[in-house]
Amino acid sequence: MISLKSFLSRSVSYCALTLMVVATFGTINPVNAQWMPSQSQIEQLKSLPRAQQEALAKQFGIDPSMLDQINSQSSSSSDQKRQKESVVFPRGTSFDKNGDPIIPEDLEEQFTRDKDELKPFGYELFAGEPKSFSPTGYAPVPSNYIMGVGDTIKVQLFGKENRSYDLTIDREGKVVIPDLGELNVAGLSYTLMQELIQSQVKQRLIGFNAAVSMGELRSIQVFIAGEAYKPGSYTISSLSTISQALYLAGGFSDIASLRSIRLMRAGEVVSDFDLYDLLLEGDASDDKMLQSGDVVFIPTRGDMVTVKGEVKRPALYELKGDETLEDAIRFAGGSEDNAYLSSAQLQRIVKGKRLISTVDLTSEKHLNKELQGGDVLTLREVSDSLDNSLLLVGAVTRPGHYEWYEGIRLNDVLRDSRHDLLEQADLAYGLVVRETGPQRDLSLYQFNVAEAISGKTEENLVLEERDQIVIFSRYQTEEQEEQQLSRFTLTEQERQADERQEMLAEYRQAFLEDLVQSKTGIEEDLSNRQRAPLADLFGSPDEDDVEIADEDLALYSRDKLLEPIMQRMERQRTSNGNTPLVYVAGEVTHPGVYPLVENASVSRLLDAAGGVKDSAYLKRAEVTRFEFNKDTARTDYLSVALNDVLNGEMDVPLQGRDRLNVLSIPEWQNTYEVTLKGEVRFPGTYAIKRGETLTQLIERAGGFTDHAFIEGAVFTREELRKQEQERKKILAQELQREVAGNMLTGTGDSRVSYSEVRNLLADLLSAEPIGRLIMDLPKLLAGNGANNVQLKDGDTLHVPSRKDSISIMGEVQMATSYRFDPELTVDEYISRSGGTKEKADEERIYIVKANGAIERYEGGSSWFSFSSNSQLGPGDTIIVPMDTTYTENLELWSQVTGIIYNSAVAIAAINGL
Repeated sequence: MISLKSFLSRSVSYCALTLMVVATFGTINPVNAQWMPSQSQIEQLKSLPRAQQEALAKQFGIDPSMLDQINSQSSSSSDQKRQKESVVFPRGTSFDKNGDPIIPEDLEEQFTRDKDELKPFGYELFAGEPKSFSPTGYAPVPSNYIMGVGDTIKVQLFGKENRSYDLTIDREGKVVIPDLGELNVAGLSYTLMQELIQSQVKQRLIGFNAAVSMGELRSIQVFIAGEAYKPGSYTISSLSTISQALYLAGGFSDIASLRSIRLMRAGEVVSDFDLYDLLLEGDASDDKMLQSGDVVFIPTRGDMVTVKGEVKRPALYELKGDETLEDAIRFAGGSEDNAYLSSAQLQRIVKGKRLISTVDLTSEKHLNKELQGGDVLTLREVSDSLDNSLLLVGAVTRPGHYEWYEGIRLNDVLRDSRHDLLEQADLAYGLVVRETGPQRDLSLYQFNVAEAISGKTEENLVLEERDQIVIFSRYQTEEQEEQQLSRFTLTEQERQADERQEMLAEYRQAFLEDLVQSKTGIEEDLSNRQRAPLADLFGSPDEDDVEIADEDLALYSRDKLLEPIMQRMERQRTSNGNTPLVYVAGEVTHPGVYPLVENASVSRLLDAAGGVKDSAYLKRAEVTRFEFNKDTARTDYLSVALNDVLNGEMDVPLQGRDRLNVLSIPEWQNTYEVTLKGEVRFPGTYAIKRGETLTQLIERAGGFTDHAFIEGAVFTREELRKQEQERKKILAQELQREVAGNMLTGTGDSRVSYSEVRNLLADLLSAEPIGRLIMDLPKLLAGNGANNVQLKDGDTLHVPSRKDSISIMGEVQMATSYRFDPELTVDEYISRSGGTKEKADEERIYIVKANGAIERYEGGSSWFSFSSNSQLGPGDTIIVPMDTTYTENLELWSQVTGIIYNSAVAIAAINGL
């Protein structure tokens, strides 16, 4: 049966909605049109039961699927509205007049604070600030929720007909259900309330069943006191717990306790909530649900301990009761994998003094040690040094750390020279570096790489833990490697460049870390550190021992790999007080300073130096030894037969600061080369012997061709070219100094500006030195060896083709060349060039002969005039110099212009080949 009241209510709602639809859309054709409701109509439709919604949809020809779409849109809109109505924001958040959050005031501080600064644990989790105190009632209702005044209950009756009611518990704790009457539900749990209504409907309303759910929850008022961020009275949802209330209150103040948050109800402590149980264990059993009038009290915090270092969550933690070191590690989330638990550091304040102790966190006894306020527990990192390992570096294919085990030998690490070594590896010289004793002194063991790999007992050394195996390149410079190695080999090495550089840096650091104050400064120290002049320990360095710039050294060169070792060895002393370094000079491949190895000998040192050169005198070498006594120092000399040493018939032990000098074969010379160019029958580069002359070499080259102009031959020498370059620099400095002095003192009547001086100096320095040796080659060849020229390495003879021209250079109107005419004089050639310029010095005109000789021109009017054998010839050049009176009579000007003109003449002669 449907009551009259219910029927009227449904009819009114139905009619009202029908009138609203008609008023809005007019008459609706159920077939051709569908209803498109407005937002307000949707809200009214949403309030009706599902059965009435479907009935209306059927009545007006609306697709029933629109009902689901409308309800989902309403739900989504409601969710967005709820999300928009966020009531908690980070601390320091300000709000504009519309209630929207703006940038926090402490934003800059939040982003600039020290990340390494340790903070008390757990405080930031609740560091929010409430925008308002509106209750939030969208959480699911637990079964033990106690119903109270103000709660709303949704009751839906279904059966013969469907009804829906929103019922609010009144102040007497009752709800009134139409056709059923009053029910007292206040004080019942949510589950009992559901069961009560459902049973009453079944018993008293025949043909009906009830679905009971929770509507809007009541709001309650609680008080948060003590060390809250913003203590006070808050209106919150009746489902709120202690932790939720703390979040709405903005969390805690800086001195609040997280270990003993008390829930007070009617003056009694209902719950003592330890927030660490929730944060560390996920235990929320003491996070009780609040009731109206409850007080949440936050006391000040107790003693604090600091846990830092190699733990997962370094922070300050609050103590409660009798916590131990084990609890401290648990608070911090446990130790990191690289923590050194056997030696942790515990600082404690005792009688006003801070004391430090070492605790073993692997020991049960130490783990049970009680903590005290102010304790600082620091877990340090395990050493980077790898135990049970070997380090392989240098010219190897797979550098890095290898496992060490008892009895391991070199060929257990280096198994095959083709696959384990790079192409440039030196197969005769390798080192095992070992640290010994408490001072970590270095002991070095030299081995022959090839013989060690093949298993030769004397060379295949037994390795010890943390040994370092160093394999060198047989080249000293990158240029040598690029010339000798294939492009494919270099490309393969470049692919692994990063890994190799990393291993080299680790290798260098292992030796140099005790030379600097901190680990972070090691690489900077290495880059700024200049190699110590170790050769000075042995007197003057050998002329062949040339220091190579670091950027030019090959990656695995001796200089680069031995440097960190020798920097350490330099600080050590042998048993007799000497520095454990030795020096080899003379005819060896890599002369220089080397570290003293165990059982050092002459043969070992020769292997380290790359072996002897072809020029080495094998019958005799010399060892210089410095002996130090208490009061005196003595120098001894030991003669060594290198032949016997190299053949293995004998050897000479070495000690610190010994110097081995490998002599050169008497009268030995390297291959000297001389170049013949131009009109020679067989031009090219010839190897010569010491003392060979120019005429002998010309004879070997088959003499000259029929077109050779031997009077104009140009002979150049590298030695002379360097001398010319130095003379030019000196002349330029003198000229600049003299001109500057005249300008400062005002001496003379200067007609030349400073810019002109600079231009002339630039021309002087830019003139390429030739290094020409002036000679009369026809006379030399006709002299049958008299006054012959002994050749030197790098000499060059340029023999031009026959010339028939005369050139004019200098201060003439048109510097040019003319076909040689024996009937013309110097004056006539100058006239043909337009005559001299205003600045020409006509009294100093001179002629550069084809062979480079210079003759002064006297105008043919004095006894200095040219004789018949000194007249102009083919290939000669007439030089008209500048008048020096225009440059304050500086004699240097004439020298400058002379050098420039003569260089130009020589270059023109060479280029004319």
